[in-house]
Amino acid sequence: MSTTPPLRRQLQRRLFPLYKRLERHVHPLRYLFIEITQRCNLSCLHCGSDCGPSAAEAELTTEEWLSFFGALAARMDPSKFLLVLTGGEPFVRPEFDRIMEGLAANHLTWGMVSNGYAVTRSNMAKAMGCGLSSMTISLDGLGASHNWLRGRPDAFRRACRGIEQALAADLPFFDVVTCVHPGNLDELPAVFELLKRMGVRAWRLFAIFPKGRAKDDARLLLDAAGYRALMGFVAAARKQVEGSDFSVQFSCEGYFPAALDASIRDDPYFCRAGISIGSVLCDGSIMACPNISRSLVQGNIRRDDFATVWETEFGPFRDRGWMRTGECLDCVEWAKCQGGSMHLWDDGEQRTCLCTFKAVGGAQNDKSRALG
Repeated sequence: MSTTPPLRRQLQRRLFPLYKRLERHVHPLRYLFIEITQRCNLSCLHCGSDCGPSAAEAELTTEEWLSFFGALAARMDPSKFLLVLTGGEPFVRPEFDRIMEGLAANHLTWGMVSNGYAVTRSNMAKAMGCGLSSMTISLDGLGASHNWLRGRPDAFRRACRGIEQALAADLPFFDVVTCVHPGNLDELPAVFELLKRMGVRAWRLFAIFPKGRAKDDARLLLDAAGYRALMGFVAAARKQVEGSDFSVQFSCEGYFPAALDASIRDDPYFCRAGISIGSVLCDGSIMACPNISRSLVQGNIRRDDFATVWETEFGPFRDRGWMRTGECLDCVEWAKCQGGSMHLWDDGEQRTCLCTFKAVGGAQNDKSRALG
């Protein structure tokens, strides 16, 4: 839970619309996600990138990645942003040791998102030796439900081992994320207690969204009652840990009614894709978040300078008026929501595929309410 005094939090929320306008105008890069590979040692039912045991077509070579790291450090101040390796699973990338060494050689501040399966003491020691500063590991319920979602019978045991190794490394920042679906919703209190016993101090939760492998899998998607139960759990857990060093939050995705939003997050909803968050996909494509529609690719590092693209492109992310279609067209929440999280945009339907505000019972088109 945030240690920010309540009155200061209220002031921050009142000033947030001004902050968002300034961020869109200045667009300071704060997080750069690097999809280092689409190889993965798991086969997750909800994967948004369709990762598997083989590399994706036209993945960048190690030399191309190392060249990019050098160019990035030369053109942009490495102290201003965090480079986050993701995948696939970073640890199964061929020549991953060389990639980590390249990050260190170029003085890039970097972190990693991992499924935990290959997080061993040896791998953590190598990563720490190359300057690893942050890490996120997924734990999606207790044994059976985590193993079911992740597609391997030992996935839960290995994820717990990975969490233990990350905690032992005493990273500057470490958190656990949980993908919530109908099958593990009732397990959240037990997962909460498990994480506290293990010594985890930061936990983020999010609902699986209807994209990638999860798009048409009803087993993975929460209904309105499920969303309300999840929000209620997060709000109650935050109250339980208030004043402690344990942080519980719902993830940054999804716009919700203001009172609900304030109960589940420290900061108000704001999709920062293309505003302060960028990414480079495994084939060199320059994007915002990795799971966003490929129609929104802004360039490719094989032919374009990333710093130039960041400054001169990304227009669809910084002015989102084009997303005001379908049920968003007449919605009184548009100014604050702007179509929701970018990864929820459906190219085929030309609309946002999930209105999270409506999912929790928000009166989306009640024009009698003040805009606030």
